[in-house]
Amino acid sequence: MKLVKIFVTLVAMILVLLFLLQNTDLVNVNLIFAQYEEVSIAFVMVGALALGILIGYGVAVANILSGKSELRSLRTKNRRLSDELNDLRNVAIDEGIYDLDDGDE
Repeated sequence: MKLVKIFVTLVAMILVLLFLLQNTDLVNVNLIFAQYEEVSIAFVMVGALALGILIGYGVAVANILSGKSELRSLRTKNRRLSDELNDLRNVAIDEGIYDLDDGDE
């Protein structure tokens, strides 16, 4: 299965490279903080793709870390509740049963 993923990834990368090689026009890029004259469209697309991958990776890492934190918290709570339940099960039930006054004495 791992080899199939690698093969599909390589084929996708080759297709992206072929697509980028066909786009050789030059454009002007005007960002808020900078302006660039005559930049290749392929470079702009690769930059946008890289920025999107970085943002997606950051969001995924944040979700994974918050999920692990929640899982750790729930495990701690589960362990605490299990200990409390075991303590309640082990309490002597018959402590008050034999202390009843029948009034026969």
